[in-house]
Amino acid sequence: KEFEASHGTVADLWHAHLRGQETSMNPLGMVVALLGAMEHAATLAPGPDAEKTVKFTQACKEAVYQAFRDGRGTRDMAGPSGLTTEQFVDTVAEDLHLRLATGKAPTPRPAVPEVVHPSRKFRRNFKVDELKMQAMFDRFDLDKNGQIGFAEFVEMAVELGVAPLSDEAVIEQQKKQEEKTDSEATRGRIKRWASISEPKLY
Repeated sequence: KEFEASHGTVADLWHAHLRGQETSMNPLGMVVALLGAMEHAATLAPGPDAEKTVKFTQACKEAVYQAFRDGRGTRDMAGPSGLTTEQFVDTVAEDLHLRLATGKAPTPRPAVPEVVHPSRKFRRNFKVDELKMQAMFDRFDLDKNGQIGFAEFVEMAVELGVAPLSDEAVIEQQKKQEEKTDSEATRGRIKRWASISEPKLY
């Protein structure tokens, strides 16, 4: 780590890359520094090559900035859906090639906002006993692997009475409820509201 960028992540990410791990490095600081140095060098040695250099650096910077504006940035800026290092390089290269070939910027891509829901723990009325919750979780984690699989989830939902019923079961339940209501109405235990077909109150 004798030499690395000011944000101090380049060496770590490079070693992770060498280990075959996926990385998502934000190169913005390095890009601005490198392109700024190239532009300064061009001002020290003006001429046709210097003009080409400035054209390249300006197009490259805009391509990088546009990627972040469009939500095509690395994960430190775009969240879990952000691009890997290689994906970010590829999308900037595609943009840069078009800018250099046509002198025009590509059509901005609409960014897809990521909706982040804050944890309910931050609510003032959060009074959940987490130890009891853990005990409940352990109760339904039948194979004790620290996860609730689908079969375990079904058992839990049925026992807690929150499992959704099939359409046939819902219809059967409604019929039973109607029969119970009619039976109680016949015995005079409840009153039924009058209607056009039955104007008399029971």
